[in-house]
Amino acid sequence: MFKMKKNARIYKIEKQLHKVEDYLERYLHFDDRRVSESALYTLHGGGKRLRPRFVLMSAEFFDCNEVIELAAAMELVHMASLIHDDIVDCSDTRRGQETLNMRYGQRYALHCGDYILTKALELVNTVPNREAILRILAKLSIEMCQGEIQQLATVFDPYQTIEDYKYRIDRKTALLIAVCCQVGALAADASAEMVQKFYDFGYNLGMAFQIKDDVLDMAQDKAAIGKPAGSDLAHGILTLPTILVLEQDFAQRDVLIDLIKERFPLGQVQVEQAIELIKAQDGLQKAMAIAENYVEQAKTIIQSLPEHPVKGMLLDGADYINERAF
Repeated sequence: MFKMKKNARIYKIEKQLHKVEDYLERYLHFDDRRVSESALYTLHGGGKRLRPRFVLMSAEFFDCNEVIELAAAMELVHMASLIHDDIVDCSDTRRGQETLNMRYGQRYALHCGDYILTKALELVNTVPNREAILRILAKLSIEMCQGEIQQLATVFDPYQTIEDYKYRIDRKTALLIAVCCQVGALAADASAEMVQKFYDFGYNLGMAFQIKDDVLDMAQDKAAIGKPAGSDLAHGILTLPTILVLEQDFAQRDVLIDLIKERFPLGQVQVEQAIELIKAQDGLQKAMAIAENYVEQAKTIIQSLPEHPVKGMLLDGADYINERAF
């Protein structure tokens, strides 16, 4: 996935990632056949496996490779969060396929997401430093719920601030990536100082990842991202490009505000009208500049670490966040 010159460590990480995938294939065969099929359906829907990859790389920096179960558990936490996110957003598709809530209904999808999250926590109970990691994941779950609650409170609100936005993506995206890096180091018995550095690295990457995701939501079409352009905006979720533009004074600002407040009564044609207004005020470029700053902060943290073969992989991971096209 990352553009890296192949070496033994990279091949090792790729091999471990395949083990994570194989492990998930076996682990998701639950006693309840329908839930098992739903979990495998979600797993097979694609994804970059970014979170388990960062667990593996963080542990490998400390020469620990006994984190396959932990990496799998973190992917399950991510899967559960996506299922819950699709329910809250009333999303019909993800990665080009029907969401569970569209396929089976919201109540079923809700309980399926809960089931997968519980199985993830059960799996964590088998890993090194499990008590500390379980405490971290309990706190993470609370924060992620707070992010979703805040998002619900701000739908179609054209007067929300950049701080409101950062609060949401901090909890909905950044903390999970931060925790993946943190628990990888923790499982490897890294020092408290190093665990914190890996957490901070992941946090900055997580913020950049979500901002880039929000830019791509407006910049690309359904074929590229698996959902209509401006899908978040259509559902009243205002992301950084929109908020940055709304903080400016420009001729058609009131037009954009009215489109949002009226909830795009004419549908996608008005969503695309809003996107054009946002693009015309350089909303996407300004948002990307902020994302790039987070990436640079993440790279600065890694550059401060002792020399290690994994160091270059982590830097390449940061560049991938910045450069990805989907």
